[in-house]
This record gives sequence, structure tokens and C-alpha cells, in this order.
Amino acid sequence: MPVKTLLRRVLIASFLAIAAVLALQPLFVGTLVVTRQHADLPAIRAHITQAFSDGYLSNDEKPRRFMQGGGHQFTECAGLLVSIDPEPNALMAALRPVMHSRYVGPCGEVENLAKGVETTDRTDYARYWHGYRVYLWPMLSVFSLGEIRFVNALLLLAATLYFFFGLRRAIGATPAAVFFIVLISLTDIWRMWNITTHALSTALILAGAGAFARLYPARRNLTQAIVVAALFGAVFNYIDFLINPPLMPMLFAFIVVATELARPVPIARQTVAPALIAAGFTALAWFGGYGLTWATEWALAVWMSPDAQQQGLSIIKQITLRLYGVEADSVVPMYPLIPTLTMIAQAFISVGSVFVALLAAAVAVFLRAHWPAFEARRFFLLCSPTLVAMAWFEILNNHTQTHSHFTYRSESAAIAIVFAAAILATNAKATLSSLLKGLMPRARTPAAL
Repeated sequence: MPVKTLLRRVLIASFLAIAAVLALQPLFVGTLVVTRQHADLPAIRAHITQAFSDGYLSNDEKPRRFMQGGGHQFTECAGLLVSIDPEPNALMAALRPVMHSRYVGPCGEVENLAKGVETTDRTDYARYWHGYRVYLWPMLSVFSLGEIRFVNALLLLAATLYFFFGLRRAIGATPAAVFFIVLISLTDIWRMWNITTHALSTALILAGAGAFARLYPARRNLTQAIVVAALFGAVFNYIDFLINPPLMPMLFAFIVVATELARPVPIARQTVAPALIAAGFTALAWFGGYGLTWATEWALAVWMSPDAQQQGLSIIKQITLRLYGVEADSVVPMYPLIPTLTMIAQAFISVGSVFVALLAAAVAVFLRAHWPAFEARRFFLLCSPTLVAMAWFEILNNHTQTHSHFTYRSESAAIAIVFAAAILATNAKATLSSLLKGLMPRARTPAAL
């Protein structure tokens, strides 16, 4: 397709995407309000109090119950603290959530609020949609936190499997298996279920990428891809806590590039340019939906605030902080490439690095045996979506480094893309078993003895 025709389609798709994302905003508001109206706050508080008694939560962020610790307990308690805001006006509670605490130690603060301890401290938290509450409010009204975490695990498992099989259909069995092994080995997806906000956003990322992997290769419709990406970006912003935003658009872009440059497509200017344009605008559309949804929330927060100017300044302060701001209790080096290098190092701290090292050796042996069939240009083009994560890390320098213990997950996925790209760029048959067998020492023939 000529580049001019492609760009014309992008322009039309962009208008459709903006209209679709704007249409979602009233739905977001309505869903929060209605869910809040039907939430049983006394039951929710009781279940939170019970969670502390049963060892699922702890004031020191180190739950005593086995397998319930780890992860970002701070975020878990913050989400619960926002969810029991006693504000009687459902619209106000939905769009201008306030923590009845100083937001210094949210685990202790949420236990006190759940027990009915009164305080004059208030912390405004209207800079997020906090859409994860449409899950927490009905669930905690009926179930204990332990039961909810079991559901979290099932959701993550279903989303992970759906993503794997979707990716397998899009790029092939072996590249998908290699990607999956690296991703699981270098992240905590397998035990993220004990932090609800992280589990929900990650499940959405994986399920969304799985759906996109089924949709795009089947139709290769750029207009549809841009609209779908923008919608996913909007929904992600709605439920997310600024956890791993670059992960989904990076996966979308990789699926587009892998589809457009799949063999027997030659690596030539007339094929490369459209592929990169399609991938780039798909990722941009995701961020467009994400950003527009956030801008809507900020506008609503300012509009509903009794002090609009102060609310606006508070939001701007947070934006500045998360870019290149400096916190007194969390000083990080503000130099280029430091965030990206930190993410790479953080990804390999996991015990799963051992499996990745073995897989890396297997891939290296495979490439050495089939070096004439390896296309370096195709490889680098397939790796280009990893720039999405890198750009995010560098722009949100403070946030990336301050919360490196979970922001690294996007880099783990970027590393997985590099592994999968190496297989895709080699015009030789490979299976997971053949890759691993390549590491086995070969028996010498009698002639060699």
C-alpha cells in the first residue's frame, strides 16, 4: 500500500478513535457511580478488618500468611483505602476520591479506617480514575480478601493462556513459546495475584494483547487496529495505577511488525515503511486513548473540586514529579539511559534468569548453526517495538526508578521480544525441543574416535 494512502487511513482512523474514546468517558463515570451506589461499605470494611486478622494484610506490609506477602503491598492497601472512602455522595466518591488518612503508611491507615477510627487527615487522590473499584466494591461486598485473591489468580491464569495462544497463532509456535518462557521467567506474573490492582491491570494487558494477536493478523486492517488500540488504552487507564503502561502498546506494535514482515515478505523499502508506520501509529493510538482518558479525569477532578486552582496545581505537581522530579526520601539519578539500564538489571534479578540464560545459550547455538539464514535487518525491525518501553522509561525517569520493583516488567517483555525476534529472523525450522537439544553434547561417531 502506498505511504500516502496509508497516512490517509491513519488520519481517518484517528478521528474514529478519538470519537470512540470520548464515548467511553460517560460510561466510565456511570459505571463507577452505579457500582458505588450498590457497594456494601460496612461489609467491605468488615472483610478488610478480617484480612488483617487472618494474616492476608499487615501494618508493616509483611503479611504473616504464607504466599500472601511480596509484591507491592503499598499499592494493595492504597487501593483498599480509596475503596472505603465514606463519602455519601456516589458521584463525588467516584470522581473525587479522598483518603481519610495522611497516606504515609496505607496498610495501617486502611485498617484503622476499616475499624472506624476517625481522623481529620485527608489526602486527595483524584488524579487517577481508580476504576479497579468497579471490581473491588462488589467483590469485597460479598467475598473475603482471600477469596478475591483466588479469583485474581484465575483471571491472571486465563489471561496468560489466552495471550499465549493468541500470540502463538500470530507469530508461530516456537517464537511464542520462547517469548512466553522469557516473560514468565523474568516477571512475577505467576504470583501477582496477591496485589489486586497489579493483577487486574496485568490481566487486561495480557488479554488485550491476546485479542489483538487474534484480530490483526486475520484482517490486517490498520483502521481497526488504531481504533481498538485507542479503546484498550482508555480502558487500561481507567483501571490502572500507573503500573506498566508501555507493556500493552509495545506488544501491539510487535504483533503488527511481526505480521507485516512475516515471510515470504521481503525486507525492502516498500514493505518496511508501511510496516513501521502501521506499528508506530498503533502504539501512538494506544497512548492517545490512554492520555485522553487521563485528561478527562483531570478535567473532572478540577471541575468537581471546591478549589479548582489548587486541584490543578496538585495534578501538575504530580506530573512533574513523575517525569524528572526529586523526592526527599527517594533520590534517584536523573541521567539519560539510567532508567533503561536499571530496568534491564532489575529484570535479571529473578531466579528465572537461570532459565533465560539456558534459553539464550540454546538460541545462540541455533543462530550459529544457521547463521547464513539469519537476517540482521529483519531482526532489528522486529525488535523496534522495544523502543516504546525505552521511551517511556526515559520520559518518566522518576517513576521508573522509584518503582523499579514493578516497572521493570515492561523491560522483561522487551527482552522476550528480542528472543522471539531472533527466531523469527532466522529462515530455518526451529522447535522448542530442537533448541534445547542443541545444548546437549553430541556423541562422537566411531570415525571421530
